[in-house]
Amino acid sequence: MHTVYNTRLVDPWERYEYARAGTGAELAPVALRGRAPGYLFAAMSVAHIGDFAIEVVEWAADSPLVAWRTDHLIRTCDPECYRIFLSVNGGVRMEQNGNQRQFAERDIALYDVSYPWQAFHTVGRTPMRIVMLTFPRALVSISRGTVEPLIGTTVPRSLSGRSLVAQLLIDLTEPAAEPVGESDLVEVLRQCTVGLIRQRLGLPTGLTPHTRRLLHRARVDRVIRRHLGDPALDPNRIARAAHLSPRYIHNIYQHADLTPMQLVKQLRLEQCHRDLLDPSLAGTAIKNIIIKHGYRRPDQFSRDFTEHFGVSPKKARQLASRQPSDRED
Repeated sequence: MHTVYNTRLVDPWERYEYARAGTGAELAPVALRGRAPGYLFAAMSVAHIGDFAIEVVEWAADSPLVAWRTDHLIRTCDPECYRIFLSVNGGVRMEQNGNQRQFAERDIALYDVSYPWQAFHTVGRTPMRIVMLTFPRALVSISRGTVEPLIGTTVPRSLSGRSLVAQLLIDLTEPAAEPVGESDLVEVLRQCTVGLIRQRLGLPTGLTPHTRRLLHRARVDRVIRRHLGDPALDPNRIARAAHLSPRYIHNIYQHADLTPMQLVKQLRLEQCHRDLLDPSLAGTAIKNIIIKHGYRRPDQFSRDFTEHFGVSPKKARQLASRQPSDRED
């Protein structure tokens, strides 16, 4: 993810003005109002996935602050988007479209960035964490007037599939995990965002069983990426970490290009290949690289690597450096 602003990068006495400038440069700019706090931590990162922007905000201050999306800012910059807003740990209060909501942990709401809003930040040194998924209204083939009653309201916790959407947004913001293929992820995001709106409106083809399977598969993919360095990673461990049964995981991968364990093998090989070609790791022994990515046996790794890339690991490293290695790995 790309850092938009982070107050830890500047001197403490500059942080308030720095944060005000940062919030004014967001995808949907807001004006920060309130007395300059003595303590302030504010950070935002963003990643673009197709037509979707996923933004992560962390915030902590020792005095009240309000972020305003004003009419003037809307006229200045209106991306004409809806926004799914997830409060990871609660604490924020939002007002839009006549609706006021105090967010609890993992609450989700829908907003329209073309309408004014106010966000009231809690006071304290424990950072609140927010994930926002912003996407063009044009992706939703439902009239804006039909969707309007949902704007500024939270998604009922009883809504089927709601927790899967929340978990997906949290998983996507974890810095340790390798990114999922963009085309696959765009389709997951499209189905879950449009499906969430349709389901709340009581329309058909909302969060369908197919959409829930896609969300579960995205969850399993993230689990695999997070645990690639575990040499004992197997279907049972994947299932436990994803809180799904091995049988269900087998079912949702029946029509996928790769089984979970084939995906594990492919990702390990790709990460080893990346490290072997990295000049900064030229002095790192191959055996240390493969252990880092979950391979136990060098002989098995060498066979798998050669079969996948058409050259041996040592040859791949030599070709990348354009000179023979001067050390034995």
